[in-house]
Amino acid sequence: MDTIYDILKAEHDQVSDLLHQASRDGLKVTFFKIKLKADPHMMGEEKFFYPVLEEIEDLRELVSHAYEEHNEAKTLIFEMEGMDERNENWTAKISELKQSIERHIEEEEGKLFEKARNVLSQERAEEIAQQYIEFKRSYMNRIETT
Repeated sequence: MDTIYDILKAEHDQVSDLLHQASRDGLKVTFFKIKLKADPHMMGEEKFFYPVLEEIEDLRELVSHAYEEHNEAKTLIFEMEGMDERNENWTAKISELKQSIERHIEEEEGKLFEKARNVLSQERAEEIAQQYIEFKRSYMNRIETT
């Protein structure tokens, strides 16, 4: 069974691919694909993964930093939602979002995941993955019905 790390890593790869595409094409539709992947991903991490890690003293600072990075990405996404892709700042905002998210992915996978693997059991990582998957399924179903 997949662990939370496997699922998040796969989603990171998808978002990273979309960010590269957005850098190339500059299209608002590509931005909305990023948003559709990033929003539930960040919510799921903050609801199921980060709270478990915050209970571990050695991980609190890394988790706090991860929340800050999420807030930075959310702010950029919010700003970009209201922008036209023909806006002179659009390309710069895509670049800023790409740098912000890629830095977060690198730190999360390189530091947070590694330390978490040392303290969370395989079984616990699988349980968190299951909760995360159920949350995302429910979230996507709500989006499709609105």
